[in-house]
Amino acid sequence: MTRNVGAADGVVRIVTAVAGFVVAAALLSACGKPEGPPSSSSPLSRQEMAAKFPADLGPATVDVSAYPREVQDGYRVFLAVCSSCHSTARPLNSSLTSAFDWKRFVQRMHVKVEDRGYHLEKPDMKKILDFLVYDAAARKVKGRKDFEARQKELNGLFNDMVRERERLISEETKNLPKKETPYVGVK
Repeated sequence: MTRNVGAADGVVRIVTAVAGFVVAAALLSACGKPEGPPSSSSPLSRQEMAAKFPADLGPATVDVSAYPREVQDGYRVFLAVCSSCHSTARPLNSSLTSAFDWKRFVQRMHVKVEDRGYHLEKPDMKKILDFLVYDAAARKVKGRKDFEARQKELNGLFNDMVRERERLISEETKNLPKKETPYVGVK
């Protein structure tokens, strides 16, 4: 009989431990973020706050009405394919201008597109490349001063966005408990 009491005592301990764990988990989940709007809002839009690169903050379209018909066709393919992974603002506002650089980057993106289950045919890839090279020559090389001014503006906006993102993170985490730093033997 003593043996059964010990087994029952073990079961009671396990049930008590599980119940304690459940209660602790419930209490900890109640300590989450307070509901409601944040204490201060950002002057930047969600799209601006989500930018990964300065080029993401520029326009996502260009006027191609003056471009040759085949380049306009390439623009349509570019919009359809490239927007499946990222904003078209990224390549349109990047500093790339040479055919060599564009080919290298389009081939790199080609692999990512295929990972998403879309096979980019060589004629479509050529159309995208032809558009990007033509557009770079028309807007970035011929209109160099305007493009460089726009790049400077986008870099400034991106730096503002990074500072705002850091401010919001700091504000959201200021009341959270700080992690203790382990003692490493140096004072």
